[in-house]
Amino acid sequence: MTSTATPRFSVFTPTHRPRFLDECLATLQAQTCPDWEWIVLLNNGARWRPEHPDERVRLEIADDIVGVGAAKRRACELARGEILVELDHDDLLAKACLAELGKAFDAHPDAVFVYSNTAQITEAGKRDDSRFNEAHGWHYEEVRVDGRKLLQVRSMAPTPHNVAYIWYAPNHVRAFRQDAYVKAGGYDAARTVLDDQDLMCRLFHVGDFHHIPRCLYLQRMHPANTQRDPEINAHIQRETVALYDKYIEANALAWTYRRGLMALDLGAAHGKPPGYVGVDKRPGKGVDIVATLPGRLDLPDDSVGLMRAVNFLEHVPAKVPLINELYRLLAPGGMLLTTTPSSDGRGAYQDPNHVAYYNENSFWYYTDDAYRAFVPDLEARFQTSRLATVFPSEWHSEKNISYVIANLIAMKDGAERCGGLLSV
Repeated sequence: MTSTATPRFSVFTPTHRPRFLDECLATLQAQTCPDWEWIVLLNNGARWRPEHPDERVRLEIADDIVGVGAAKRRACELARGEILVELDHDDLLAKACLAELGKAFDAHPDAVFVYSNTAQITEAGKRDDSRFNEAHGWHYEEVRVDGRKLLQVRSMAPTPHNVAYIWYAPNHVRAFRQDAYVKAGGYDAARTVLDDQDLMCRLFHVGDFHHIPRCLYLQRMHPANTQRDPEINAHIQRETVALYDKYIEANALAWTYRRGLMALDLGAAHGKPPGYVGVDKRPGKGVDIVATLPGRLDLPDDSVGLMRAVNFLEHVPAKVPLINELYRLLAPGGMLLTTTPSSDGRGAYQDPNHVAYYNENSFWYYTDDAYRAFVPDLEARFQTSRLATVFPSEWHSEKNISYVIANLIAMKDGAERCGGLLSV
């Protein structure tokens, strides 16, 4: 049977492995909030009938659909609820999960995405004590969920950095408003991995995320988990960085706008993107503030959420005064995104206008106290978001013109914790 009432929650589960679906259904039937439907999309020949039938379960056979992005997109197209809730085919929900999601969305009408803490369980449904590296910012706590004593991992804050990396992204449970999902463009049907990272970034551009500091989701760990396959995991690691590079600037811009902060483009005369206030030492198209750095800009402390410095740092000889001034302007957690010709290649030296030289090691002094100690006048304290040397094109590779990408997070009082090593 299929219910004709419109539910508030549409829980969706695409799967080609129905082994745990009866357990999934049991946790839905135990919810303190009964206002849900469950869309189960069966593909790749999978078939299942509930051991304990429920009119709120909607089964869809979709053997023609290939790839997780396409499967989730199709499941969401079937959804009738105001709020979409992702439930993997082998995971479980806490009994209070949907009720807590409803409270969070009601209390935070501007939030488009709500997530919680999570705990891992074994294939047999027992407690799993494996941990991520706590030096990267993970925090663990003992909790009791529906009578089970479990180890909860506290999900990280929805910062531009954390959302851009699936490694640190808001964890399960993951729920989002139907209208925001549509506005963001929905799941990418072409994606075979990291559909969630891609969608979360686009949802982050639409509106705020809200964290429920409670364990509402139990994630089952077993040999069939996608990330346990070495070849697939290697692909996921590479693609995670590619998606980070694609979305980090837009994430930081969205975060900046929602907090009423400024976004500055340094060296704006050479092509300021939309959404920025342009800074350059000479007037020109796109230049809103004429100033010569590292001189003090006529802007308040902590007033900037994002700075873009592309082909800029190499034109300012006074490195320490420059980085101190940029740090002064950045709000706690604000980002400095830089792209600079690297001294590891020819690009740093070939242009006679270049008067400062950088490579990956140069940024250690801004992000690691052990190195900062050698520069007494350095006030800036950053966390590395991304540090890499790249060739932007085949031509750059042929000419040995490498660039160092250094994306940095301003570590000030009030900055939310970003995943990754803190070298302090």
